Amino acid sequence: MTTIFVHDNYKTQTIHCSDGSQGVMKVSEESSAPYYNFKFYSHEHPGFWVDQDQFHDGENVTVKDIQSDDQFQLKFV
Repeated sequence: MTTIFVHDNYKTQTIHCSDGSQGVMKVSEESSAPYYNFKFYSHEHPGFWVDQDQFHDGENVTVKDIQSDDQFQLKFV
């Protein structure tokens, strides 16, 4: 499982992971609720998004990719 360290200020930001990889989390407002789109600079991890209900400290996210399943945990700093 890879931990993603993210600020809980609900703004677009650079993210850092426990395995040393980095990326960006963009906040997008579609309709009435925001969603959080995670993209990684390297191709080590697939990108994914979570909605407002899933964006909280300790949330576990499983992303099914073509080759494998990646597991992430959001950690607010």
